[in-house]
Amino acid sequence: KGTARLLADRVEINRETGAAVAEGRALLYDGIDRLVGERIEYNLKSGTGVVYEARGSVSPYYRIDGERMERLGESRYHVRRGVFTTCESDPPAWSFRFREADVDLEEGLVGRGAAFWVDSIPLLPVFPFFAAAIRRERQTGFLFPRFGSSSFKGAFLELPFYWAIADNVDATVTLSEYTKRGTGGSAEARYIISDTARGNAAGFFVKEYNVNETGTNHDDNRGFWRFQHTALLGPGLVFKADINGASDDQLLRDYGDALYQRSAQRLDSNIFLTWTTQNWNVVGNLYWYQDLTTPVPIELNRLPEITVVRNRTPIPGLPGFLWDFDSQVTNVVRDIGSEGARVDVHSRVTRPVSVFGFFTVSPFVGGRVTAYDKTVTGVRTGLDGVTVETVNNDPRVRTLVETGADFEARAARVYDIGGRNNVDAALHSIEPHVNYTSIQGNHFTKLPNWGSPLDVIPHTSLLTYSLINRVRLRTIAPEGTEAQRWEFLRFTVGQTYDFLNDSRPFGNIAGELIVDPSRIVRFRGETSLSPYESGFQTGTTDIALTLPAVTASVGTRYNRSDQTNFFQGSVTADLTRWATGRFITNWDLHTDTFVENRYGVDFKYQCWAFSIEYVQRSTRGDELRFAVNLLGLGAPITTGTGIGALTGATGQPTAGKIR
Repeated sequence: KGTARLLADRVEINRETGAAVAEGRALLYDGIDRLVGERIEYNLKSGTGVVYEARGSVSPYYRIDGERMERLGESRYHVRRGVFTTCESDPPAWSFRFREADVDLEEGLVGRGAAFWVDSIPLLPVFPFFAAAIRRERQTGFLFPRFGSSSFKGAFLELPFYWAIADNVDATVTLSEYTKRGTGGSAEARYIISDTARGNAAGFFVKEYNVNETGTNHDDNRGFWRFQHTALLGPGLVFKADINGASDDQLLRDYGDALYQRSAQRLDSNIFLTWTTQNWNVVGNLYWYQDLTTPVPIELNRLPEITVVRNRTPIPGLPGFLWDFDSQVTNVVRDIGSEGARVDVHSRVTRPVSVFGFFTVSPFVGGRVTAYDKTVTGVRTGLDGVTVETVNNDPRVRTLVETGADFEARAARVYDIGGRNNVDAALHSIEPHVNYTSIQGNHFTKLPNWGSPLDVIPHTSLLTYSLINRVRLRTIAPEGTEAQRWEFLRFTVGQTYDFLNDSRPFGNIAGELIVDPSRIVRFRGETSLSPYESGFQTGTTDIALTLPAVTASVGTRYNRSDQTNFFQGSVTADLTRWATGRFITNWDLHTDTFVENRYGVDFKYQCWAFSIEYVQRSTRGDELRFAVNLLGLGAPITTGTGIGALTGATGQPTAGKIR
């Protein structure tokens, strides 16, 4: 009846009543699902029946067994003395055993009188009920807890609960306990309003009743919050919001997980309204932030800032001439220091000229007007030790004239490789570029410095030159396939010459090298060298290895002026078929301090996964963490805790339900 089919070695049927009894390899197919039993009683007319000593296989990987499974209707059953698992082995690696349960093969299972077994051991012998989703990607219920130990937070337990509110809304609420700190929790809600609008809101809170610290500049109630929303309001009109805040400057260092969270210098908040056409881009922005490095309110907020940009386009009536434009209006708001308004208008006209097809010369002329509603009169240092500008309300206008030219060329040649290492051809190109810029004007002084490059434009007579060498490769493409192309090598070198600097006219020599020989190993390095006695200024290197069973990366960061010298490394390797090892290190070479090391192993079997991670930190304590995931139950395995357990940013709007 319906989607049900009954098969067996021996079947007795009463044609008048429709009652059937099947014995001997008895099978009941309920749609795409299958039940095997020692004996099946089934009514062909009503579609109801009973399967004795049943073993059910429910797509895609669920298994439901029971002493008695009573079919109540299409895909609906009542099970007595049953077992639920997603494991194929006998006995299963894990299972829920229950006294009775109501099952809908298209929705889920709700069991009563349950116990959780690991292999043949009742690990949790008694709990009143449990629920599991079947063929549904989202089901309300508890997720598996995250637990561990930290020298800073003590033993901790985080118990997450997932709430499938609607097809387009869900939430995760987590209760947390830290034996050395206190009790807290987090909540995160995700929503999709339409195909073009989505967002999320998240928060973290902890009540530190076990802490007796002085001089921390925070009370016992501590928290973090975040709101993100993206919406397409119309053709070319996009709204984005990303708002973040914390109760105190130390919160992320104490309860963040990833190093970028724990070392954050600030929390930025932005609200954008962007309108884009073929030639114009208009952005309205409300920007404010929380400085996490000092309790002094030195934040410099832009409320609002409006930017208008026009792409370089031809000028009607002037063949060959191009025009571009940008303007910015900013209102600066702050508690300590000068605040006010700034209006900047900048435009440029360019006339590219090809010289016999060998190179292109693009002379340009432009102007810039920047107006402030304040004039700087001096500086002062307050009792808090912060030095700020003193201003009056006299407006100040700076006018600039830009002149200069760009010189560009490109020479290229194709080399036949002949199929060696599956490479068909190589394209080598050389791209020299020279720019000269002169900026002249008036009122360069007494301008407020509100954190923008616009505030510190100097008199300029600058020559910039660079040379780029590229080698691109193309693989052999059999008929009907597309060849692969990639950049095998790029080498860039550049420098500036300042005609207004008599003592040190040459700028730093900057270089970049990228080598990607086989798509397996990739190297990238950047450096800058002073031509004078100070020598090496900055350096960045990254090497990445990608193999089927191993991915690894090594990187260095060096900056002479900031006294930064950092080493970073990571490796993920399949140790066995079932185990994957992870290691991440962050080493401050300047102070010879391992800022953070992470060691982890993920065990992934047919129906369950287990993860263990040890985090070693130079400050705020080490941590040992554990996480468990059962196939078909809960969320993907993760060991992130506290604020680190909250998910990432909102993506672009897409159609569909929350996944």
